[in-house]
Amino acid sequence: MAALQHLQAATPGMPEWTQVHWLGLLSGDAIVVIAEADADVAGYAVASLLRIPGEVVAELEAIVVASAHRRNGLGHGLLRYLLAESQAAGAIRLMLEVRTGNGAARALYQGLGFQEEGLRRRYYRDPVEDAVLMSLQFPQETVAVEKGQE
Repeated sequence: MAALQHLQAATPGMPEWTQVHWLGLLSGDAIVVIAEADADVAGYAVASLLRIPGEVVAELEAIVVASAHRRNGLGHGLLRYLLAESQAAGAIRLMLEVRTGNGAARALYQGLGFQEEGLRRRYYRDPVEDAVLMSLQFPQETVAVEKGQE
């Protein structure tokens, strides 16, 4: 957990989660994906699973890639793995917020099929910035079995 906290603290624009926050995430219904390079944490992605009656929705809490490992597909790989794990856990979609000025992240999300759904004004601090709300609906495999057929 210390390596994740250190990487998050070293990433501009990321809030510093306390150990209590991390423990809350990890003890709850969360998916954590960690990428390592040379025995160091190169990046990670965290999603919470929100269980609403009748459905499960995943919410991206954070995706962080160490500066030395950016622009080589690691973020894309982390997110694809997180999407697969979220869907395997029963989620019907993944939601997220992203800074309006974070063009690289927005391009990553759009490239994976995320759609913009709205805007939260003045959502972020240091600096104050709007958040774009995005989500990706997972394909629902429906097996229709007529009565009496197998």
